[in-house]
Amino acid sequence: MKPDKEFEEDLEYFIEDWHWNKKSHEFARRMALFMFGFFEYLKSQKLSESTQRKHESNSELIGKFVADYGYYNEFRLEILAGQPDYINQFKRKVSNSHYMVQSYKTTWRKLAKYAKSQIKQNAQTPEGDRAKQYCLHKCSQMRIKP
Repeated sequence: MKPDKEFEEDLEYFIEDWHWNKKSHEFARRMALFMFGFFEYLKSQKLSESTQRKHESNSELIGKFVADYGYYNEFRLEILAGQPDYINQFKRKVSNSHYMVQSYKTTWRKLAKYAKSQIKQNAQTPEGDRAKQYCLHKCSQMRIKP
C-alpha cells in the first residue's frame, strides 16, 4: 500500500473534476475510495496491465458522470450496482466508437457486480468486507466520518 501522503495525492488527483463544494468533495472521496478497493480487487484477478488501465480509466469516467449527473446527496454502493448508465454522456463527451462504448459498459457491469457482492457481504458480515474496511481505514486516516 502507498504511503498516506502519496495515497492522498492520488485520491485527490483521481477526483479533481468530480466535485465543486465541500459536500460534493466528500461524496467524491467516498466513491473514489470504493473504486480504489475495486482496483485492488481487479489486481487480484490477474488482468493484463492494459485491461487494468482501461477499467481504471473507465471507472474514473463513471465517477465523473455519477458526480455530475447523478444528483446524489451521499454515496451508497447501490448507486454503482445497477446497469451501465450515462451512456449518452459517454458518447457525447468521450467517444461514440462501438469499441469504447462496449469497454465502458463492461467496466460498469464489472463494477456493478463488485458493488453487489460488497452489498451482499456487508449484509452477511457485521464487521464488513475488505473494501469497506479499506474505506473505513482510509476515511479514519483522512479524518472523514464514514
